[in-house]
Amino acid sequence: MEPQKNVPKLSTLPKSFQDWEVGSGYEIVKQIGSGSYGYVVEAIQKSTGKKVAIKRLNKIFEDVVDCKRILREVTLLRKLVHPNLVNIIEILEPSDPKTFDTLYVVLEYAQSDLKKLLKSPIHLEMIHIQTLVYNILVGLKYIHSADVLHRDLKPANVLINEDCSVKICDFGLARSIEGIEGAHFSAKDESVADDVDENVTKNSTTKPKVGNPKLVKTSGGMIKTKNMKRELTGHVVTRWYRAPELILLEKDYTAAIDVWSLGCIFAELLGMIKENAPTFLDRSPLFPGTSCFPLSPDRSNNVKRGGFPHSSQDQLSVIFSVLGTPKEEDFEFVTDSKAIEYLKSFPFKKPSDLTEIYPAATSEAIDLLKKMLQFNPRKRISIDEALNHPFVSKVRDKSKETVAPGPCILEFEKEGEMTAERLRELFLEEIKNYRKK
Repeated sequence: MEPQKNVPKLSTLPKSFQDWEVGSGYEIVKQIGSGSYGYVVEAIQKSTGKKVAIKRLNKIFEDVVDCKRILREVTLLRKLVHPNLVNIIEILEPSDPKTFDTLYVVLEYAQSDLKKLLKSPIHLEMIHIQTLVYNILVGLKYIHSADVLHRDLKPANVLINEDCSVKICDFGLARSIEGIEGAHFSAKDESVADDVDENVTKNSTTKPKVGNPKLVKTSGGMIKTKNMKRELTGHVVTRWYRAPELILLEKDYTAAIDVWSLGCIFAELLGMIKENAPTFLDRSPLFPGTSCFPLSPDRSNNVKRGGFPHSSQDQLSVIFSVLGTPKEEDFEFVTDSKAIEYLKSFPFKKPSDLTEIYPAATSEAIDLLKKMLQFNPRKRISIDEALNHPFVSKVRDKSKETVAPGPCILEFEKEGEMTAERLRELFLEEIKNYRKK
């Protein structure tokens, strides 16, 4: 690649980043993000003159579970290579391989993410939404073809550029289905707490149940039957984007969970059309629940129906206010008798008219949205079906719809509980692999 022309002259490193050990190959420009993990900065890769993002992960061995999530993400992103997934350029070698506890991950640079876009005063045209939704679908097709579920698809995890190109990121909660037999996960490793404003917190005490999950590939994702020694747990994905089967703690969930999350994102994008929401202050997620029974019920201002506490702001109640209460025939995927009893305790609600919520949306947009937001995952549209939907036909490029060469297997998942020393070894192996890459 040729260096970018007219690269701005960089000033001395800001004081707050003078302890960053990024070596001589990069020059930090400014901070562009932060979180519980640490910070993200914009930097210039001196060899190419290109912008990159560098994420510094602090004290990575302090919590073994969080450490394993980081390891899972960097391993998956090394194995999953696609234009619609974020690319890790390299992981910088630590100065002391035996004692390091900070990791510097160099990623390709993106101008923004969908969460920031939704909170901006910018309005979108339908062609922008078609392009964004299509690009996310293409990314999910590739991920699912590798037998991987993202499990945390939300606006903040979709990086974007001005040309509407998309990079799906944050694979810390993703799971490889292939090779999952014999894998071992702790309760903490498998659970993610609710959060009202989309930011995941760490106060979950939900434990995975032991069972016999039934997941196998079909053309549309992972479904059907296959005996395994553990199950995927339901306490994943930030609440507003969490599929009903996850809310109900179903064991046998499939690639359909990511389709539901995309449907929720799609709805918010429709809210960016000016006629649907005059200003950014008028925008809202489609299902802004503030509690999620039975995972984290709202214990204030709720009433009991059928022996279960109910709140109008409970996530399922908010979903039913829009989609209507499901018919009993749509409970077919629910295996837990208590969950069925819980569903039956909801009062009847008619579905809202989505054309009234999004009056500027085309009939094709409303049709695809309804098919993505089917309560019953077995009736939900698959990724391949969505790619064939008329809504994306104007922007479709079949040459982009590639699949992975094979299943993505994470061998370390089979090792069970791991010590910090073992995790350190695995990180060093990953760093070497990225060097080879």
